[in-house]
Amino acid sequence: MDAPNTPQPIDGKDKFTGKRLVLLSSESSFNQASEEAKNSSLRLANSLDYQSDTNNYKKAFQDADGIVFERFGVAVINENHEDQIKNLTASASSRQTFLYTEPERYLYALTPAEMTLWQRICAIFFPPKRNPGAPIQTPEPPLQKPPSYRDDATAYWGLHATKVLESSFTGKGINLAILDTGFNTEHPDFQGRSITTASFVESEPPNDLNGHGTHCAGIAAGDTNRENNIRYGVAKDANLYIGKVLSNEGTGSDSGILAGLEWAIQNNCKIVSMSLGGSVQKGESYSRIYNDLANKLMAQGMIIIAAAGNDSRRNSGIIRPVSHPANCPAIMAVGALDQEMAIADFSCAGINTDGGEINVAAPGVAVYSAYRAPQLHQMLSGTSMATPFVSGIAALLWEEFPEESPEGIWSKIQQYALEVGLPSSDVGSGLARAVS
Repeated sequence: MDAPNTPQPIDGKDKFTGKRLVLLSSESSFNQASEEAKNSSLRLANSLDYQSDTNNYKKAFQDADGIVFERFGVAVINENHEDQIKNLTASASSRQTFLYTEPERYLYALTPAEMTLWQRICAIFFPPKRNPGAPIQTPEPPLQKPPSYRDDATAYWGLHATKVLESSFTGKGINLAILDTGFNTEHPDFQGRSITTASFVESEPPNDLNGHGTHCAGIAAGDTNRENNIRYGVAKDANLYIGKVLSNEGTGSDSGILAGLEWAIQNNCKIVSMSLGGSVQKGESYSRIYNDLANKLMAQGMIIIAAAGNDSRRNSGIIRPVSHPANCPAIMAVGALDQEMAIADFSCAGINTDGGEINVAAPGVAVYSAYRAPQLHQMLSGTSMATPFVSGIAALLWEEFPEESPEGIWSKIQQYALEVGLPSSDVGSGLARAVS
């Protein structure tokens, strides 16, 4: 059964690529799917045949009519094959293999613009007043005023807020994947670290010319600025896997994300951090395919943590729903808080009834981290910045509790969170922390 197309997004960006995602049954092999597709005049390629050159997997769409990610049981099929896809998902002979279909979406790096020097000064010394906007539900009155946090000579404010410095764990031995715009592989703060990179963007190497991916990787698993010795990263000893799934312009699609997820699971990554997404309208449901995929990956030992989105303008009374794919129930959605523990003006909320809840929140305003050359460091804001805080915390918890399942780590993240007196529709369980 086809999932219905939805309206164009509120930000004016393209929403759909024209390709289709098709979910296969868990019992189906590539050979079985390929043979049944041939009966509908479709030629399918296997993603495993293109892994010797990861950024060339898109060649499958030239060599065949689509590609199958066998480990997930998801096919991506070229545009202009709607009739054949409809036949596959409706005919008695193949409907036990090809279950349902959705349009493939474009995905974008989720962050506001870089902060100017004056904005940085104001964010640090004159933080905004608490303004949670128009809450969806009335929170319980806080027992005391939520704490506020500042940068100091030891660490930047986000690490103080999340109690990372109080943890005796560093993420050692945990494979953590960042799917984003790549990584500044020559960054001086990361020399000597265990970092594996791959690109799933055609004709672009893993090096990050955008800065967004490097910034997120720095928050999740960086250490200190080697010039001033101030710490900004959470899981400083985690094994980093950087998959470039967004171009240097910050744009990608579902098929690139699927390729990156397949690469991450094959490299035994326990955590995937995705500070990317596409806008969702009020009343729009989540992607069933992404949700089924996230559940399959959880069963294989992986948790996906994603940014809730930056579409809100709360100071203007505008609150938007959680973005795709963070709006899937099986993906942990992260909202953004400022230094005063107020919800960030841009942070999306859990206002859709069919999925789309916020699970937890983390620092997302005036966050300092690594960056592209030649700047090397930058202060940015966005739910993109909040997400890798939670991903890094997941790595610390998995080192502490190595036998835990993904569901167990998810539960501990929520159990350790600090209530900050805001609606769960904005912050979920509250501020993510590394210790209870």
